[in-house]
Amino acid sequence: MNPYDVGYYETEDGHSIYYEQIGHPMGMPVLYLHGGPGAGLDTDYHLLLPSLQNIRLIGIDQRGAGKSKPLGSLKNNSIEFLVKDLEQIRQHLHISSWYIFGGSWGSTLALAYSYFHPQQVRGLNLWGIFFCNQQEINWLYKDTAPVMYSDIFSKLFDTSPINTPQSLFLDYQKKLQKPELVEQYSTKWLLWEAFTSEHPDPVFEDFNQWQASPQAIACAKIENHYFLNVPLLINGQEVEHLFENIVFDFPIYITHGRNDLVTPAASALKLKSLFPHSEINIIKNSGHSLEHKDLKESILHFGKALLE
Repeated sequence: MNPYDVGYYETEDGHSIYYEQIGHPMGMPVLYLHGGPGAGLDTDYHLLLPSLQNIRLIGIDQRGAGKSKPLGSLKNNSIEFLVKDLEQIRQHLHISSWYIFGGSWGSTLALAYSYFHPQQVRGLNLWGIFFCNQQEINWLYKDTAPVMYSDIFSKLFDTSPINTPQSLFLDYQKKLQKPELVEQYSTKWLLWEAFTSEHPDPVFEDFNQWQASPQAIACAKIENHYFLNVPLLINGQEVEHLFENIVFDFPIYITHGRNDLVTPAASALKLKSLFPHSEINIIKNSGHSLEHKDLKESILHFGKALLE
């Protein structure tokens, strides 16, 4: 679906943040937050809403991602600056408050924005919950996914130290800075995430002909940047601890795949415990990918409940 409005918001520190609006200009405002960090908007994100008939959908490429410029920039690329960008774009578009949809890293950013600007949030529809903490990083890069798929993990990371996730990330930081290596190692970095996202039924041969585009290279650099600095801290606290004494009066919906190898279901259950009024679906036989039909259906179901 073509947007009815596109633009760039120019930040004070030299970023041009791409945004687009789809649906009805007078509809209920819904902000969509992409994952990664750094993944950028995909072409079908609007399909995660049950209807656009009365919806004003705002999609934003976060700093350094997608169509935002400079592509792959790590300058002031932090959760606080991403939240500031969202709030300035809200004001720029003359939106008083909005619903927020976000999965994986998008859920992280949605929670951070809600912490700083709760009065501007009407409700959250989140999936693939990710706090960007050390336990989750270990799940994907050390304790669980690499054990379950040790053959694929060793194939992709055979030239890197893998005794700890941080040693792997430091090695990749160096490789991603070398022009002669950046495409090869960005491809490997993102193939691991794409492969594990499809669990419980991934087929590596479906992925191994893929090569990283400039936008994908930017995503690898941005993810590496954030993962090197786990746990993600806001005001000196890890994200899940930030909300221990906070009450939100807006609805929160949570969807998570029981078989998610990218972010553990424990993160979704933790979020539910922090906000007992929230509703949660843990989807059996589903992982992290939106290609999993039951996962996507839960997001659509919760989105309909939130917006009606």
